[in-house]
Amino acid sequence: MNAILPQSPVPPETLQQLAQLSPAQQAFLAGYLWANSQSTASVHEAPTAAAPARKITVISASQTGNAAGVAKQFTDKLKGEKLDATLVAAGNYKARQLPKEDIVVIITSTQGEGEPPEEGVPLHHFLFGKKAPKMDGVSFAVFGLGDSSYPDFCQAGKDFDTQLAALGGERLIDRGDADLDFQATADAWIDSATQKLKNVAGGANVTPLTLVTNNAAEAHAESAYNKETPYTAALIQHSSLATADADKEVEHIEIDLGDSGITYAAGDALGVYTNNASDTVDEVLARSGLTGDETVESREGKVSIRQVLTEQSDLNQLTPQFITQYAERGDSEALSELVADRAQLLEYQAWTPLLGLLHDHPQQLPAQTLYDGLKPLTPRLYSIASAQEEVGEEVHLCVGVVDIHHHDQVYYGSASGLLSKRLDEGDDVRVFVEPNPRFRLPQDAATPIIMIGAGTGIAPYRSFLQQRSADEAEGKNWLIFGNRHFRKDFLYHAEWLAYRDQGLLHETSLAWSRDGEEKVYVQDKIRENGDTFWQWLQDGAHIYVCGDATRMAKDVEQAILDVIGDVGKLSADDATEFLNDLREADRYQRDVY
Repeated sequence: MNAILPQSPVPPETLQQLAQLSPAQQAFLAGYLWANSQSTASVHEAPTAAAPARKITVISASQTGNAAGVAKQFTDKLKGEKLDATLVAAGNYKARQLPKEDIVVIITSTQGEGEPPEEGVPLHHFLFGKKAPKMDGVSFAVFGLGDSSYPDFCQAGKDFDTQLAALGGERLIDRGDADLDFQATADAWIDSATQKLKNVAGGANVTPLTLVTNNAAEAHAESAYNKETPYTAALIQHSSLATADADKEVEHIEIDLGDSGITYAAGDALGVYTNNASDTVDEVLARSGLTGDETVESREGKVSIRQVLTEQSDLNQLTPQFITQYAERGDSEALSELVADRAQLLEYQAWTPLLGLLHDHPQQLPAQTLYDGLKPLTPRLYSIASAQEEVGEEVHLCVGVVDIHHHDQVYYGSASGLLSKRLDEGDDVRVFVEPNPRFRLPQDAATPIIMIGAGTGIAPYRSFLQQRSADEAEGKNWLIFGNRHFRKDFLYHAEWLAYRDQGLLHETSLAWSRDGEEKVYVQDKIRENGDTFWQWLQDGAHIYVCGDATRMAKDVEQAILDVIGDVGKLSADDATEFLNDLREADRYQRDVY
């Protein structure tokens, strides 16, 4: 039986002409006609098969939780658009996986002097190391969070963005940079990035959203109290940890969590909501030529300038932009010369509070101009200095009191001044727990630990020893601690001696930078005890570093690298790789600020 061919919609003469074309011409024309048909097809025609969905990996590198929150918001948005997205914390991500990704989005904060947050350091090292991968075939986007009062604003995001491109990656969308008041910027970037990803990553075969998180962080997230809804606790006690003649005032703070049900783990931080002292606000208003009753449009609606200066504005840390704009409004030749020199501007900005600027270069400011130029007053985070198994429904802090001296006046830090000067026992303070899953005791209680810290960086180690005591942990403990004077500021001195006498503290190395002719720091003690340090590493020890990110943490890391290289007989490159391996294995953890 002969097959019955369907009637052709193409005229016979056209078919005869097509038959005269070469195979290459026919192939070209077929593709051309198909593409043209897609742009003119009737809506009643059957759709063609969609291209396979592309896989999107969203990596969150967060220090205080802001970047993690933006990453989750972004991933939820992608999920709503039926895109194939996986959210993973940088601390749980293996850097060597990066060149195997399809589309990667990095959302990162910045800390210290333009450095990535602690959990993002291995990824940063991998991309900038001598074994940096080729990123050809990988598409990427980056969103950075930072603080414009620091010179290296959003530098970690800038680093990731430029290096991914330099290694051959395809940038899908311009990098986003957000300041402390980040939400509006983040919302706009998320909308733009989602639209772009819908265009390039959509498809029919979409898998459900996958979340890769840390169990400890999830447990804390279930609490009724968090950064958005803090708990109103009561201050139990504050007492001095340093002698009256010490160079720096340090307070031990105890807070009652009551029946809140709030839990925390050794290594976590406590967020403290604060405000500005009334006498400081009064002086700002007087020097600005304001009564305090003027109304401004704030983040929380229309309120008086007095209220926003008390509750919403950072009066101690100015941004370079505010100082520059202040100079442009005024007639101070000295200030104009200062802002013209970037180095001088940053030096002045780092050490001058708002009242210092108003005193040095007086001028009156409209209320809205003053408010708009100031940074938002954000909660302060303090490393928790207690283990809940030891103190029950309490939380303890070790707080260095910030004191700023200017024009014969002393201005205290907003939060440290609140906790140590302005609150009495029994007064309310709003708090929340900020989980720190990247600063945890080893799961195996028999694992030795090396605790390195300076000043108030000793705080989490008090919680560590309390926890190990409660757990009856068998692992050895070594404290390497430094401060200025043994007699004046050996913080929690009696407790460390008691732990030593109990056999819980096995090694102690102390560095006092002002007690002798030569300054001795914790990094010197690491090198001095290099053989022992290396042996502890061979025995599986975990290293912890807590304290200042800009100098101490860098000097300590270099000392550790020197010991690994010298005692371990490794080259500088191999020592760096060895330490990175420790970091990725959670054996080198830092809580730096």
